[in-house]
Parts: sequence; structure tokens; C-alpha cells
Amino acid sequence: MKLRNRLLPGGRKKEFEDLGFGTKITDSVDRLINQNGSFNIERRGAWAWTPYQSLVEMSWSQFLLLILVFYVSVNLFFAALHLLAGVEHISGIASGHWLEDLGGAFFFSVQTFTTVGYGAMSPIGFLSNVIAAFCALVGLISFALATGLVYARFSKPKAQILFSRKALIAPYNDGKSFQFRIVNRRSNKIINLTAKVTMTWVEHDRQGTRRRRFAGLPLERDQVFMFPLNWTLVHPIGPDSPFYDLSQKDLEVRHVEVIVLIEGYDETFAQTVHASSSYTWEEIFWNTRFKPMYFDDRDGKTVLELDRIDEVE
Repeated sequence: MKLRNRLLPGGRKKEFEDLGFGTKITDSVDRLINQNGSFNIERRGAWAWTPYQSLVEMSWSQFLLLILVFYVSVNLFFAALHLLAGVEHISGIASGHWLEDLGGAFFFSVQTFTTVGYGAMSPIGFLSNVIAAFCALVGLISFALATGLVYARFSKPKAQILFSRKALIAPYNDGKSFQFRIVNRRSNKIINLTAKVTMTWVEHDRQGTRRRRFAGLPLERDQVFMFPLNWTLVHPIGPDSPFYDLSQKDLEVRHVEVIVLIEGYDETFAQTVHASSSYTWEEIFWNTRFKPMYFDDRDGKTVLELDRIDEVE
């Protein structure tokens, strides 16, 4: 059976809701959007050098490793300059083997770079003072940039919305529905939360060419004004649904993927935040339903257990 478009009033077919991926991505693609919300796209060839954006967007482990490498490299560079100028021009360093001289010059550079200045070592002569002056200048600029980058990374708004790792084809009233659920991992307020869910698949057109298709999935409820608990998003499967009369094997043959876009207003950051994820046909489970995630305790509070977001029955 072919997946179908929904009809607009008057019998006209609704245009496929392409999210920007186009219709030609059909082969050898696991998914369009990864579960963490990133695009499953590898960029090659010409690229824009944007150091600020790269430093803000990279992971914390990469950022801290880069800071450490820069710190060591810069101080090694200035230590080498002091070594070439002669360590005898640094008071407090006894000249010996070149490795010992390099070590002494390195730690003198560290003290100058960080403006610690314990007083045990100091430059002697014009050339040594010039090298130390430039080292201090680079240190001041580096710490200013690092401080700004750390602040930008900490202050960057990011929605900590957790998606269930599986989606369900579950009973719904007298029929079926497509379901998944989300929860806020933080205790802050996210208000006016809206969801847009789109199904994409691959099929052959009238000329026999494989094309990727898109269709929006109407939800039972696509907006919640407050988000204190989990939210199970439900798409009723009716005659107008792209899921209608499809089996689990049909989803596999068509490489079905469901893309989810979430948007809400975060009161902590006073900004709109976004989250996205997707479910491939392999992550859609049939004839099951989610277990409750929250319960009332004896103290009169509602307990929300985040670890139970994937539990089904």
C-alpha cells in the first residue's frame, strides 16, 4: 500500500511538508536527524572558519583539552625564546643541561603568562624583558578570551528535554495511535511548549524514481501551556494518517523516520529554547503502551521518576 497525502478542503492534495532535506536523500542513510537533535550530515569541501562559534558549540571535554593544549604550547614557545636568548638572563635559574634550562624557562613563562610572579625568577636585560613583556600581553588577552568563552558556554540557553528512546504504535480509543513522550530533566519552568511532528519515508514516484516524502502528523494535542510532568504526544492513526493500514514490515521497506521539533519559552533564560529528535522504524514498537512515570507520595507531593520514561507494558 502506498503512503498517502492528506486532502485539503475541495479534494486538493496537501503538499508534502519538506523540512529542508529535499526529496533526493533516499539510499544509504540511517536517519536524517540523530537522537540528540543534530543533523546526520557530514560536511566536506569548503567551510567557513568561525572560531567563536566552534569554541562555544564544541563539547566541554574538547574545549578544556584545547585550553590545556594552548596553555602548554604558548608557554613552551616563550620558554624556547628565553632559551635562545640565554637562561643566564633569568635570575633564579642555574644554567645546566638544556632540558633543565627549558624546564626553568617554561615555569618562568608560566609565572609571567599568569601574572603570578612569585619573585624567585625575574628577567635580566633588554631582550629577556621584551620576551617577558610579550608573554604577559598574550597571557592577559588569552585569559580575557577564555573568560568570555566560558561565560558564553555557561549562559547559552539549552532545553534539557529528554525524549523517550522508543516510540509506540499503541491502542487509542477504538483504533491505534503513534506515541512517544518527553520530559524536562530540570525543575525550571518551560511554558507554551509546542510540538511539530513530521513523518518521512522513501517511495517510488510514477516514473519509478525513488523519492523522499514528508507529511505532518496531526497531534491529539500539539501545545501545553505548562510542562511540570511528562508529556505523551499522540498522533491518532485514522484514514488520513500516513500510518494508516501500514504494518511493521511496511515501515521497514519505506525507511520510515519520524522527526520531532519542540519549542518552548524557558523562564530561566527568558528566551525561546528548542529541542529535536527522531525515531526510525527500528525504534517504533508495536502493541504496547507507556507505564506511568509519576505517583503521589505520602507527603502530598507528586513524584516524577525520570528514569521510567522508556518503561512500557
